[in-house]
Amino acid sequence: MKKKLTILLLAMTALTAYAQSWPTPTTEAKPGLRWWWLGSAVDKENLKWNLQQYASHGAGAVEITPIYGVQGNEANNIPFLSDRWMEMLRFTEDQAAHNGIEVDMATGTGWPFGGPWVPLEESACKVVFVDKEVALDETVDLSAPDKERNNAFLNKVMLYGDGKVQDVTNEVQNNLLHASTSGRVIAVYIKYGVMKVKRAAPGGEGLVIDHFDKKAVANYLKHIEQAFERTHTPYPHTFFNDSYEVEAATWTPTLFDEFEKRRGYKLEEHLPELIAYEPKVLSDYRETLGDLLLENFTNQWTAWAHRHGAITRNQAHGSPANLIDCYAAVDIPEIEGFGLSDFGIKGLRKDPGKTRKNDSDYSMFKYAPSVAHICGKPYTSSETFTWLTEHFRTSLSQLKPDIDLMFCAGVNHMFFHGTCYSPKDDEWPGWKFYASIDMSPTNSIWRDAPYFTQYVERCQSFLQWGQPDNDFLVLLPVRDAWKKPTGNCSCSSQSMPWAN
Repeated sequence: MKKKLTILLLAMTALTAYAQSWPTPTTEAKPGLRWWWLGSAVDKENLKWNLQQYASHGAGAVEITPIYGVQGNEANNIPFLSDRWMEMLRFTEDQAAHNGIEVDMATGTGWPFGGPWVPLEESACKVVFVDKEVALDETVDLSAPDKERNNAFLNKVMLYGDGKVQDVTNEVQNNLLHASTSGRVIAVYIKYGVMKVKRAAPGGEGLVIDHFDKKAVANYLKHIEQAFERTHTPYPHTFFNDSYEVEAATWTPTLFDEFEKRRGYKLEEHLPELIAYEPKVLSDYRETLGDLLLENFTNQWTAWAHRHGAITRNQAHGSPANLIDCYAAVDIPEIEGFGLSDFGIKGLRKDPGKTRKNDSDYSMFKYAPSVAHICGKPYTSSETFTWLTEHFRTSLSQLKPDIDLMFCAGVNHMFFHGTCYSPKDDEWPGWKFYASIDMSPTNSIWRDAPYFTQYVERCQSFLQWGQPDNDFLVLLPVRDAWKKPTGNCSCSSQSMPWAN
């Protein structure tokens, strides 16, 4: 009997030690929700109800992303950053704190950053080349192509001939150049306003900022800051930036000067090589854009947030830069899943015709977690379940393998993509966003969602509790990638394709 009692006491001691080693769940261990504010047509009663619902089902954070409004509900839209909008944000912060939920917000509406306060000269821009052969004493028309002429301004004209390179910009009159020698002439136009904010919310419609320009980014952030200071609204826990997606931007007005300062030679003297995708010049051009993006956008945005007691969460993928550097510059690096993975699990419904195939490269999932491990950042987040299947057809059983894939990649702070704010008494199915799995009270999976969020919380508690355990690093030869051409620039009047 004494021997049995000793064994029992030993077992109880072991169990007690095991129980003491179980991590205490934190708010960050709970899943977050990308929270679409359609038209920002929110009211206090329904904000309170929505947040109570999310808290009761295991959410630990909401990420406010205002987008376009609901058709027929325009009268209730609230302009972004207006006094009324800021009042709703303050109320949300109060209610969220009461429910144990952190409040994040996109630093703008829709994506990418931009709005009606962005002037043309600070907007995203691209380069347009006019490339022609010229004979001695010939007058050549260097006008921009008709389709590119709107908001395009002449920046530089270079003449390559007789073994010399000449800057003849000051010799151009009314887009005409009288050549002093035969050769090749290349005119550089900067075309502004090449992108507008996608899915913009009321009060957020307008031009996308020039992410490469320090002044443009500073002025954009200053406008948002003024709304917080004017209304005495506390800053959110985190500012968020969606995937870069400024695919039309290939230039910035200071590029020639910045290139010479950083690369040690003049880009304008090597435009023929750039147009022909000569590897060294092409790589140097892309690296310069990457430097400017990192310094003038990512670093400046994060420093701005820190000054106001907030942190940053960033999806760097899509950037024309070294992604490792851009992820390292923020507090929480974030990856993105896109579509339903085919794991070959017997009995798991695939829903043919209603499922978007996961075309994400698994290696891309490793960028943000790798940075977190290298730099000792505690969290790696994910935009999870984007375009998994159609609304109301996604099952919790389909969610689990894809979230497990994220965990295996190193994610420990996932966000559902997504959930729409919707009035409690709105006719079923309520307000919806087209690309989300719809983790909301009007979806049938909502009843059992707490069991899934508890699973996520348990997994993330352990993942956040642990430390990176990597035996080796793999070199990412980013300059090799920058040297690869991405298109054909053989035409005489052209714009550079995507810079990365």
